[in-house]
Amino acid sequence: MAGRKKGPDTMPKAETNAQLMIGKKRTKVMIYISLTFFALLVFLPLLWLFFSSLKSQADLTMNTWGPPKDWLWNNYIKAWKGSKIDRYLLNSMYVTALTIVITVLACTPISFVLARYRFRFKKLLYYVAIAGMMIPIHSAVIPLYMMVGDLDKYNNLNMLAFIYAAFRIPVSIFILEGFMSSIPRDLEECAFIDGCSTTKLFLKIIVPLSRDGIVTISVLAVLACWNELLVAMLILSKPALKTLPIGLMGFITEYNSEYTQLAAGIMIAIVPSILFYLIAQEKIEKGMIAGSIKG
Repeated sequence: MAGRKKGPDTMPKAETNAQLMIGKKRTKVMIYISLTFFALLVFLPLLWLFFSSLKSQADLTMNTWGPPKDWLWNNYIKAWKGSKIDRYLLNSMYVTALTIVITVLACTPISFVLARYRFRFKKLLYYVAIAGMMIPIHSAVIPLYMMVGDLDKYNNLNMLAFIYAAFRIPVSIFILEGFMSSIPRDLEECAFIDGCSTTKLFLKIIVPLSRDGIVTISVLAVLACWNELLVAMLILSKPALKTLPIGLMGFITEYNSEYTQLAAGIMIAIVPSILFYLIAQEKIEKGMIAGSIKG
């Protein structure tokens, strides 16, 4: 009798398990298809840009989408020597590095106070600090242009870096505050018991444990200011101070348009940001995941 009851009970369970396995396989297939689709959306434009950078002007006109008939690697040499990309690249690197330094130095202590201390109007200060996330940098070009003129800071790379950092601070505080809030308070209590001051707590415990979050805001700052064009065009007019996006515009003039060399220059310009992101990819993922969980 026991054997007869066991058979009908196990059959529906087996069918349910089989259906669950089929459902999981279908979900995985759909996920892989979606990821492949989005990967192609990113990869195909880069592939087209790479092909365009190795064509002649005539080949690009007649064969816009296909691979080049003759692989003209000399386009990269012409783009590098003919437009002073090396100088523009150094200017962009300087502005980007200074932007990162200002952003990190400004955001880490503010995020530390907002994350680890309780005081009156704390939430109000937090919301005021992150309210800047709703203001895109390009929506403030006219006030920025007038402000820079009043300060007489045109053609100043330091001023450009300060502007970039000012617009990176809100989102950086948002990320770092969430990240620092996830650090267990037991570490803080133990440090104070051992005689650690607030400054040492910040420098020797909180900052090292927030390293992944700091890397995250640094990479996001690089991606935001490396390709920025409009604000840089308004502030910088001297050829020696132009950043990389402005310098690349020199390939398209009123009298001549070197689209293949422009493509080669763009390929050169995107390599540093891609390499920087690939090197710090693991820390970015850790920072974003840890910063999203408050403990």
